[in-house]
Amino acid sequence: MTDLTHYSALGEIFRYPSPERENFSGEWRKIVWNRLPELGHKLELFVAHVQEKTLAEQQEYYIGTFDVQALCFLDIGYVLYGEDYNRGVFLANMKTEQEHANNNCGSELPDHLPNMLALLPKMKDKSLAEELIVSMMIPALEKMIEAFRQDENVYKGLLEILLRIMQSDFPESEFEKFSFSAQEKAKTFECFSLCQKIK
Repeated sequence: MTDLTHYSALGEIFRYPSPERENFSGEWRKIVWNRLPELGHKLELFVAHVQEKTLAEQQEYYIGTFDVQALCFLDIGYVLYGEDYNRGVFLANMKTEQEHANNNCGSELPDHLPNMLALLPKMKDKSLAEELIVSMMIPALEKMIEAFRQDENVYKGLLEILLRIMQSDFPESEFEKFSFSAQEKAKTFECFSLCQKIK
């Protein structure tokens, strides 16, 4: 059984910058350098970003990346479905999972990437957690990374790290990846919805 506890610390990378975020740098380094030493330099760019910039500068950078004229969005359902009706159903399912796991989402939506990462190790159904990662989160991360036209943004490297960790956690999963084609959207979503109902 794959241990998912590292996703809690990784989730803190993608939260709105706070004074506490620097406290996680040790955990981030342990996770990344032990698993993906070839991508360690991308993490170090972010750690330097946290240590060298003021909190206000970090927040401005975050807002410029994810909120105002966003380079990419952190709400997984929106990345997958846009404004499609299925996004609302996905949100409802995610809200149910977050509540079952007693995971506090704060002021963000239940499909917000940090909230979903914090949820993964708390899910009792590890098969559902695997499906969520393989079928929904990996395709969403791939699309998010594509949205960055230049490599300079430190968050692009962090998303690449997260993607590689997820791929290495489940290299031979039997779950199918979400397809962004119109005909496949409903099919992939139907699979995830069915798992919710069975649970």
